[in-house]
Amino acid sequence: MARRSRKDWIDEGFRILASEGDAGLTVDALCERLERTKGSFYHHFEGRPGYVEDMLAEWERQATDRIIASGHSDAPVKERLRAVNRQASELKNARLERAIRGWATREPQARRVQDRVDRKRLEFLVELCVARMKDPKAAELLARIIQLTLVGAQHVDPPFEGEELYGALRFLDPLFDIGSGGGH
Repeated sequence: MARRSRKDWIDEGFRILASEGDAGLTVDALCERLERTKGSFYHHFEGRPGYVEDMLAEWERQATDRIIASGHSDAPVKERLRAVNRQASELKNARLERAIRGWATREPQARRVQDRVDRKRLEFLVELCVARMKDPKAAELLARIIQLTLVGAQHVDPPFEGEELYGALRFLDPLFDIGSGGGH
């Protein structure tokens, strides 16, 4: 039987969370699915709170920090926005995002991370929109519309992801012209 890494434990937690929600995310369930003992779990993590902290930190890195990093380049802002939209659309993690948002309504640890992620995402979107538009208020509003589109896309069933989500985000492109003096 192959050894299990911290990543294996975290990835399995993501699968449980996306399919069963936070109620299914127990040490027993993780051990059963990975065919490991609780001792193996505790070898990698300092209890469930430590596991949850590591899992949420990995989700933040994958679904936020990595995407934001891809938007920091010397490319024109229009291309940077498209690259970020493409990456966000290709994640195909809508069920996990929806599960984490639900979890955050009941779990303070998840709420803190969800709030930080939402804030980081919005700040980055505002930064990109302001760089593309002349009107800062319109830029902030458009950044919020983009964020609402992404969050809303996660909450329909089946989720709006991949090319469908990318197309919806690209459909918003003309709104940049409204705040740039190019239209009403």
